[in-house]
Amino acid sequence: MAGVLVASACHKSPTVTTRTVTAFVPAACSADGGAYAQYSAYGDFDPVAPPATGYLSDVGVVLPGIDDEARVLVMMASNDSPRAWEGVGPVPSKGDVDVLLLPTLSSCALTQSVGARTGSVMAPIGGERVMIAGGTGSTVPSTYVARLDTGEVDSLGTNDLQTPRTLTTVTAFGDGALVAGGLSAANVVLEDAEVYSNASGGFVSPPIPLSGPRMQHGAVVLVSGQTLLVGGLASHDPSMVLASMELVDPVLGKSIAEGVGQLQQARRNPTVLRLASGEILVAGGIDADGNPAQTLEWFNADGKGSTSKQPQVLIQGPESAFIALEGGGALAVVPPATPTPGFQNVWVIGAAGAPQAATPIQGTLAAPVLFGGAGGAPVLWTGDRWLQWQPYAGSFGPIAVIDDVPAVIGDATCTPDPGLAMWLDPMKQQLTLLRFDTRNAYTSLPGPLLVTGPEETSPDQPNAVTWDVDTGLTLQQGTPGAAAFVTDRTYADVDIRVDVNQGPAFVALRDTLGVGVDIPGEACTPAGPSGGAYRLQVQRRGASVTWTTSTGLTGTCGDLVNGDARVSVGVRAGGSMPGVVTNLIASRVGTP
Repeated sequence: MAGVLVASACHKSPTVTTRTVTAFVPAACSADGGAYAQYSAYGDFDPVAPPATGYLSDVGVVLPGIDDEARVLVMMASNDSPRAWEGVGPVPSKGDVDVLLLPTLSSCALTQSVGARTGSVMAPIGGERVMIAGGTGSTVPSTYVARLDTGEVDSLGTNDLQTPRTLTTVTAFGDGALVAGGLSAANVVLEDAEVYSNASGGFVSPPIPLSGPRMQHGAVVLVSGQTLLVGGLASHDPSMVLASMELVDPVLGKSIAEGVGQLQQARRNPTVLRLASGEILVAGGIDADGNPAQTLEWFNADGKGSTSKQPQVLIQGPESAFIALEGGGALAVVPPATPTPGFQNVWVIGAAGAPQAATPIQGTLAAPVLFGGAGGAPVLWTGDRWLQWQPYAGSFGPIAVIDDVPAVIGDATCTPDPGLAMWLDPMKQQLTLLRFDTRNAYTSLPGPLLVTGPEETSPDQPNAVTWDVDTGLTLQQGTPGAAAFVTDRTYADVDIRVDVNQGPAFVALRDTLGVGVDIPGEACTPAGPSGGAYRLQVQRRGASVTWTTSTGLTGTCGDLVNGDARVSVGVRAGGSMPGVVTNLIASRVGTP
């Protein structure tokens, strides 16, 4: 399929570039060529043209309305059957566009086998790819890289790890991946990290030395692009658990241990999350006595020190699952070590740090796995069924996955994008995907939010943000005040409008580094309204932020720390009384 991309709609004689748009569907869930498809292009603009349409079997047709300012192409296809297919593909600045179509709410295995293996790890890496590495099998398992735009899965062959390893970690690293530490086939705890390059299609030498041996550790990519390695073991003695952390820098090509934070509770196999604030949450794992670690610990966004949040105790077993929430904080599903009637197994860890009990899950909860977060609603595999988080209800509810048989989810899982779950099926020896949402950073809003419900928003603190159809969204005061953020989307230049029915209330902007500003808050002059009802309008243009109210106030705010950063948009309580808001609009001001 060919798409016509117009360089500038404002030119009298626009430059026209033709690219090929190709939809790929795995053989295991192939789509009927008679399926009718819809193609929607998104970027930093609000679309004015209707989506392009055509049959999947069409070849060489022109897809109008795909502008060169588009950054994402969303495809949806359906036929006369109940089945539908969806896909999300990046639109590069030049070159062709590939989109992987997957059945909606039905798992689909990619064709290539990755072999029998246990103890592998899997993570999204640079270039719309996922890597599965490490583990054990009858032979040393190969490293595979799966492409998320075509569904191809390739073994690295002779370009594989120089030192095969298990009990390792994989993270995105520059334009590729970092495989750090682990245990060698010779049973040696490794003290180096290998770098994979997408450009070369293999691991490059020499490896990066680490500060010391490390296996069974956790890892996360910081907002800086550095990888933070956390805890683990330095030897085969399970009581010698590490409290140390270190950074691996993709620009410097080296490890940094000096000045990096330390765990208060040493642990192996921890979960390490980067939160919406940019802060790092360390949870779960096993302590020096072989028991599940019971504390939550927070670290600054640069990994170089603990935050002001105090460690919190959260009683849990060894099979706990954690995931960052888009509004802020994290969600924890924590089965007990032994079956315990009435055990509190679901907690929301608010942006302020305190865990609050949510509605417990009933029934099987053997080995929970959390995926995604589109719409502020992560998806949970309990061990025998799928559930989805309901952020305002504070509970899990059903999700209409239409698989004929229960999923078989191995020990390697990841979330390549907020609406996609991915795991290794050890029975089929294949990588399997489940597409449950296509919302992304550039998706347009369906219209004004907070009119009939709180959809497309997510709270940052449990029980502190509530919705009532007669009054609107209530944000409880605190330090800071409770907030709710528009989910999934981020913005460059943007116009925002919200009706404050009871105030004051702020518009909250939070950049991709976790740096936030409340408008009109302390960084703005003059002071904003002290209460009452009014309409607040905010303009963001690069680093500049200005605001006006329907009561005649107008002002400016200090320049954003990073004027080029994309921002999330939300609303926050801003006074001694709760704020109540409705009718939130965020409009992109770019031109297609």
